[in-house]
Amino acid sequence: MKRILIALSLMSLLLTNGMAQRSSPAIESAESLTASQGQKITADYRVNGISTDLQSQQNIAGRTKKIITLQQCYDSAAAVTPLAGERELYSQMTRLREENLNVTWLPSLDLNGTFAWQSDVVDLSEMLGSAPLPPGTLPAIPHEQYRATLDLGQVIWDGGVTRSARAVEQLVRELNLEQNEADIYRLREQVNNYFFSILLVRSQIEVTFVLLQELMARTKEVASGVENGVVPPVTLDVLKAETIKAEQSVLELILRQKALAEALEQITGITELVNAELILPEQVITGSDLKNNPDLRLFDTRSRQLELSKNLLKSQRMPKVFGYAQAGYGNPPGNNFLSDNADFYYSLGAGVKWNIFDWNKNSNDRRSLTLQQQLLDIRKSTAEEALQRLLTLKMADIESLRKASARDEELITIRKRIAATAASQLENGVITASQYITELNSEKQAVIAAAARRISLARAETEYIYITGYNE
Repeated sequence: MKRILIALSLMSLLLTNGMAQRSSPAIESAESLTASQGQKITADYRVNGISTDLQSQQNIAGRTKKIITLQQCYDSAAAVTPLAGERELYSQMTRLREENLNVTWLPSLDLNGTFAWQSDVVDLSEMLGSAPLPPGTLPAIPHEQYRATLDLGQVIWDGGVTRSARAVEQLVRELNLEQNEADIYRLREQVNNYFFSILLVRSQIEVTFVLLQELMARTKEVASGVENGVVPPVTLDVLKAETIKAEQSVLELILRQKALAEALEQITGITELVNAELILPEQVITGSDLKNNPDLRLFDTRSRQLELSKNLLKSQRMPKVFGYAQAGYGNPPGNNFLSDNADFYYSLGAGVKWNIFDWNKNSNDRRSLTLQQQLLDIRKSTAEEALQRLLTLKMADIESLRKASARDEELITIRKRIAATAASQLENGVITASQYITELNSEKQAVIAAAARRISLARAETEYIYITGYNE
């Protein structure tokens, strides 16, 4: 018995370092479930004659206990995930593309240089050989030609290409941000899994501790009966075996809770979750509208992007008006081919460029984008139908859990009466220890099942809201 008490003391210390002692509305012990919901269990164990209250131990171990909600975990996970850094990068990329688009309306400036030697040039003396001109009067066109020019170009009207491209870029940024939001939103699935699993394990730990307390009390009573010869020794052995099993279960649950808390810390960045009190969320389901689902919003944004891309293709088919200016130095200067002296020159002008016929390339590209929009509509409809089916199944789970939970308190009360009667019968030698253990385990299983149902109900409601995308 001393070994059992020492082991129980060690597990009690582990529990104070590994879980919040004030129970949430879904994690209640047998006493709290049969009395009034929301009250916590205070398990008082005596080791070597010293009374150790779990709540007082918790206050000594950590006087500043955190209270953590599910929404806090969501917000923290979204803030610490590496995906959060993508938003600023997307914004920077959009700014750079915007600057490049603005440059298209600024004049372009090019420096060019050429040198050429022509084997044949116009010989004016041969063309006008019969004319009565003095020798040397006609200029000789040089065989070599060279020039350096500074060319200035200015777009006057680009057919709306820049305006359409700017609209596409803005929508690409919106699409990237929504994709990032959807990726971060999916982290909630992992948070839900760890958060509710911790609550479930804690409820099992609390109930198992109450079971240990009762087993220890019965073991003490039976040990006295064995000493007096009124109870067979096998009864004491059965109780000891069940106590060891309960100790093993508590230890396994405490270690599992620690691992789950560490995993939740890693994804949220919140420290000391092992000692924190996790508040069971109270969700309000407002409907089955999927308009806020991030994945479905992506379909709409992609469709808008394709529509703007079609407008961009239309703009590319419009005529372009431009102006130009050229200043240079060369021989011959400009178009004065009869000059044999290098000199400065300049020219000014304007032009129009319009690709009248492109063999339907632009039209085919626009039709291809229309087909892509139709594909998106089909995939969106398929995704909506799948999500609606999930909502239907999830709502069925919610209704089932609600109805089952309505009878939990009544069942626990009955099981508690049966266990109390079995304990009295065990003391009087009417039933065996195995029969008593069966009834005691049935009571504790009812308590665990009730807590699990409440946690499962809160989780199902949370997952329902997650599917709809509703978020305050």
